[in-house]
Amino acid sequence: MHLLNTTFQNAFKNIIRNKLINFLCFGIIAFTLLIFGIFNYITFSLETFSQGFAKSITAIFYFKDDIQQDEINLLINKLKESLLVKNVIYTSKNQAETNFSRDFKDLKYILSEFKESPFPASISVEFKAEYKFGTQIIALIEDIEKLNIIEGKQVNIDWAKKIIAFKRFISAVGMFLSLILIFVSSFIIFNVIKINIFYRKDEIHVLKLVGATDWYIKFPFIIEGAILGFFGSVLACGLLLVTLKLFPVYAAFMFKYVKGMIDLKNIPTGIFTQLILLGTGIGLFSSYFSALRFLKD
Repeated sequence: MHLLNTTFQNAFKNIIRNKLINFLCFGIIAFTLLIFGIFNYITFSLETFSQGFAKSITAIFYFKDDIQQDEINLLINKLKESLLVKNVIYTSKNQAETNFSRDFKDLKYILSEFKESPFPASISVEFKAEYKFGTQIIALIEDIEKLNIIEGKQVNIDWAKKIIAFKRFISAVGMFLSLILIFVSSFIIFNVIKINIFYRKDEIHVLKLVGATDWYIKFPFIIEGAILGFFGSVLACGLLLVTLKLFPVYAAFMFKYVKGMIDLKNIPTGIFTQLILLGTGIGLFSSYFSALRFLKD
């Protein structure tokens, strides 16, 4: 325990001793992880948003005016028997008119110009969430649309598929940029530890003369890299939190378009945990390989 405490104390002293280059490294790690955190959060939000669609995949099919009630009932019964369908709700022409009058009271006067309901009868088909956006549901929707009793359809699955495609694009871009920045951060830590080793070569030489083991000499340098990575990730977490909280204020014109898809109020703590583990891991492994490379017997 005493050795571990001494190692950490020396690591902090060495970081402060070469504070310019170490704090530059610290800032680069924070920036790298901030970019990673932003893309990770956007991907998470879009995934949550698309899952909301998956829980309520609904298609509305509008019937032609000359449709017979028996034909409607036959279709409803067939859909209820399908394993893909969760629920089917029928809305008559009169019920559609009543719903319009209730939902759009300011436009209710328009209906007085029609002798009968101008709205078509329809059925609302809700699909089971476990099938999500599979080809089975898409095929069933297309089969229903082809029926000669159907005038048109309204379905939310097309919009959901666009959201999923956009999420995949954001994930790919974020992963590409993050890998590049992580490589840059690892390279910088690797070279910072290298500089620190050369800066303290006389001290290292003395330790070897008095019989210090190889790991006794290497361990403080490895801890230095882990400390840089850890505090860089903590700073990145703070910057990410500030960025997400200030985004609605400084980008209000854009926020109104994304607030439905990206929830900036509920930030998952798992993202911060990932950043800290990633930052510490980058510092730990980069400094380990640097010490392994430049501290040879």
